[in-house]
Amino acid sequence: MSREELKRRDRVSIGEFIFYRLHELGIRHILGVPGDFNLQLLDHIYKVPGLQWVGACNELNAAYAADGYARTVGIGAFVTTFGVGELSAINGVAGAYSEQIPIIHIVGTTSRMMQKAHVMIHHTLGENWDHTTYQRMSEPVRSASAFLTDETTAAAEIDRVLETAVKTRLPVYLFVPVDVSDIIIDASPLVKLLNVEVHNIGREADEDRVVLEIIELIEKATNPGIIVDMLVQRHGLVEDTKSLISLIDAPVYVTPLSKSFIDESDVNFAGLYCGVMSSSPEVRACAEGHDFMLHLGPFPTSSNTGGFSNNIPTEKSVKLHPGYCSIGNKSWESLHFRPVVEKLVLHFSQHPCQRKAKSSLPLPKTINNLEIDQSNDPLDHARFWARMNMYLQPGDCVIAEVGTAQFGSLEFKLPNEVQYFSQFYFGSIGFTVPALLGALLARKSLGLSGRAILLIGDGSLQLTVQEIGTIIREGFTPTIIVVNNAGYTIERFIHGPEQQYNDISTLWDHQKILSFFGAPKSRSYTARTYAELSKVLLNEDFQKSDCIQLLEVFFEKMDLPRKLLSLGELAREREAR
Repeated sequence: MSREELKRRDRVSIGEFIFYRLHELGIRHILGVPGDFNLQLLDHIYKVPGLQWVGACNELNAAYAADGYARTVGIGAFVTTFGVGELSAINGVAGAYSEQIPIIHIVGTTSRMMQKAHVMIHHTLGENWDHTTYQRMSEPVRSASAFLTDETTAAAEIDRVLETAVKTRLPVYLFVPVDVSDIIIDASPLVKLLNVEVHNIGREADEDRVVLEIIELIEKATNPGIIVDMLVQRHGLVEDTKSLISLIDAPVYVTPLSKSFIDESDVNFAGLYCGVMSSSPEVRACAEGHDFMLHLGPFPTSSNTGGFSNNIPTEKSVKLHPGYCSIGNKSWESLHFRPVVEKLVLHFSQHPCQRKAKSSLPLPKTINNLEIDQSNDPLDHARFWARMNMYLQPGDCVIAEVGTAQFGSLEFKLPNEVQYFSQFYFGSIGFTVPALLGALLARKSLGLSGRAILLIGDGSLQLTVQEIGTIIREGFTPTIIVVNNAGYTIERFIHGPEQQYNDISTLWDHQKILSFFGAPKSRSYTARTYAELSKVLLNEDFQKSDCIQLLEVFFEKMDLPRKLLSLGELAREREAR
């Protein structure tokens, strides 16, 4: 509904108010699972033009799907019911919190009368039990919440929570009692847009000081570099960052959690910098050899720094972060980096960089021009990912599951406009099947037509496989590549290579999964050798991906990607020391 149409409405239900606001934020699909305490609320989705309900198989999957949706559109939302639903979802919300993904978890709760009387209704835990206990359980994994018990403040509370989600890029909660969603309130607040702009109010002088010092360092540097990290994308600064890279004209590196944010065919793209997991030793040496490094949106987790093996000297480093800006050992706490980045772009747009020397780029080893391997050698991680890289096309969406697929896919040199993500930090296995659903829904709402490719291990698949049924129901046609290595290989690598607890059921017939979930048209393939793999990848039907399809690739159970082996060597060296 347009703003003009909203102006003509005097009254609106609280349920409609919530969903109108979500639509305003760019959300077009509401994920979740129905339950008796949220059914009336769900009715209001259908009153908001442009919104669609998408039911997931369970609440955990709905949270994962909202995460995948938010990674694609910028924000996501899902609905669960009181107790059993909201608690099932909390792991997915925690994962979004850890990787700074703004998702809105809306929980339909017991009525206000039930809460006041401590009614021993289903989903509660005993006599005289406090119905608000569950909401306190989610406090550590949310940046804001509102319990909508007062209709006179409901609109303001909804707006406060949603604005917080956008500004902090963290999950939030709305708790809606079953007797509240139908209450009619004043519609006039909907005419005014949500306030989602980020400002360092009263700190403009600090912003200017940081910008001035950075400009001086860039102009003085003879060999500057740039690292683009995860929080650039989370805070909507990808386009500004691309402009800044072009204006500064220096080598740019990405991390595992920022892969695909920058076009890897760009003349300034230098590769993946992640300590021992960098694209190559040459790339690592080049990154660590700059006399100045601008690190945008740093996220220094173990998985994003090669087990903390990054080695950029503090005195040569400028870090711009949503919680601080630092230059060497000086730090401006609580100074958000968005206005600083915007001012840097503005300055260099008006005053081109005067630096005389141009940094030299490392020579990345391309893996796109390899000869097609037609041998009968068994598949191995040493060569497989280079062969898969040749299959990728501009505009694809590539999602990699925790495990060997995650580490192997870091070897990809991505074509233009490819969306890539993996849950490198929180690392909840099974995340990617529902996240694929969310990404597909979001890409549909954005009008993106590229292929969607899921890379997942046989162990992870068993956790959330049922959401393939929802993907089929919604008419999507992704390509699912199942890495079959007979169990939890990454766990075997960490500890217990022969222990029974790292086994899974190997009786699953992956070739029947798509038909079991009711795909009206599908294709399934297997490959054990490079000759078999090439036959599939060169198949025109497989390349088109015009129906859902599955490729099962077989590996020896202790075969590992190079980057994972590098981490293992680092761990052994540290243990020896």
